[in-house]
Amino acid sequence: MKNDTYKAEISLGKSMLGGIGKSVAVLCSSSIKEDTPHYDKGVETGYALGLAGYAVITGGGPGLMEAVNKGAQQSGGKSVGMCMKFPGVFIQNEYIDPQYNVVLTNMAARKQLFWDMATAFVALPGGYGTLDEITECMTLMQMGIIKRRPIILQDAEFWKPFVSWLRNELLAEYKVIKDDDLSYIHLSATPQETVEIIKKSI
Repeated sequence: MKNDTYKAEISLGKSMLGGIGKSVAVLCSSSIKEDTPHYDKGVETGYALGLAGYAVITGGGPGLMEAVNKGAQQSGGKSVGMCMKFPGVFIQNEYIDPQYNVVLTNMAARKQLFWDMATAFVALPGGYGTLDEITECMTLMQMGIIKRRPIILQDAEFWKPFVSWLRNELLAEYKVIKDDDLSYIHLSATPQETVEIIKKSI
């Protein structure tokens, strides 16, 4: 039954998003609220990506996901939400274009659609969910299961300790990853820098 749902939701998502063109999946927190610097930066990020001609994909929820979708709509670009609906719980933001509002119940299907549809990935500050998505993305690229694409960790101060851990511990100390496994990971300080990295990398 779960496998049937997975396949059906993958098919639904691809049929709804098949014509969006080049797109960027922005992975980020649902907890960071409006009227904060991080929220404002999320709006700027969605706006910059949309203005550059990329469809902007988020998980469709509140917090930074809302901010990014809001910015994408303000730019006149395509604002996509892959919204999760759980029993008794369904929260989505109001800045998703109706024709790109993909409602899902299977988390694995949602992730697979991120991997299948995105030309590049951008990570803004987030918690366990964001780390889960980013590290799974890195793993699938490392294993050759999905095509290697740029992963931009935006907000260098937030992400620097994570990248240092990858380089100093996993790579240099324990040698459980290779230099090449970090070649597609980039740090960015601003939305404009993020857009430039994507343009140069794809």
